[in-house]
Amino acid sequence: MEKENGKFLFTINAFSGEGRLVNTHFNQNSMEMIEIVSGKACVQLGTESILAGAGQFIYVPPKIAVRVDATEEKASVREMIFDTSILENNMDSFDLEVLYMFSLQTQNKILSFEPNHPIYGTIKKYMNEAYEEYSDKDICYKLPIKSYIYLMMTSLLRHYCGLKNDADKIIYQNVLRLRPVIEYIDQHYCEKIYIEDLSDMVNVSADYFTKMFGISIGRTPIEYINSLRVNEAMRCLCETELSMGDIAEKIGFCNSNYFHKIFKHYMNISPLAYRKSTR
Repeated sequence: MEKENGKFLFTINAFSGEGRLVNTHFNQNSMEMIEIVSGKACVQLGTESILAGAGQFIYVPPKIAVRVDATEEKASVREMIFDTSILENNMDSFDLEVLYMFSLQTQNKILSFEPNHPIYGTIKKYMNEAYEEYSDKDICYKLPIKSYIYLMMTSLLRHYCGLKNDADKIIYQNVLRLRPVIEYIDQHYCEKIYIEDLSDMVNVSADYFTKMFGISIGRTPIEYINSLRVNEAMRCLCETELSMGDIAEKIGFCNSNYFHKIFKHYMNISPLAYRKSTR
């Protein structure tokens, strides 16, 4: 793990074997890129999962639960985790807005890169060069690694957030307009939240708000709120010994039965079974 002035910057790890390759973890202020080097693996990102094969790259946004399991007898993966400050400290206000939009729209949405993807070659090149620098640890090796992170993320932001047409510009404007709503939800998702109150924050009707939210964020407001609750539930199940009832109350569900229902709907597994699978 590399630090600068006591602050986490980046780390590069490699894992191989059978079964669990990367334990469930949460990157609160960090992004991650996972590479399947050989074999096949199931990558769990929040409430979504993907079966990935050799040569495939998976992007992981901040604040999302991550887990990787080999699905064949043996598989190997590499991961690069880097703090968002590496990017944020070198961006102007517009670029920061684009980064915010990208981070928001990729929560619980898997970005997978295979050889036929337009920017696959770019990601592969900079990831490999970063691995080599990290392995060699030659003089000033942190500088080129930072530059590879900049170049890789620039390609991602331009590909997914470039304002290529009027529709893109409308989504960009709507995401910024919804930012106070998103920040409110992120702080209060463990409480009761009403669509009418959220729509009042941007001065539109509840129906128009729901439509605008879905188009701009990629999920309905309820889906977005529930995904945050389930993601926090995963953290509690993994890192604490809280009972199902305590977790349900902590994350804003009315009772443990409803918590069980929603968690299983999103994760295809019961909360208790998920807890056992992380131990």
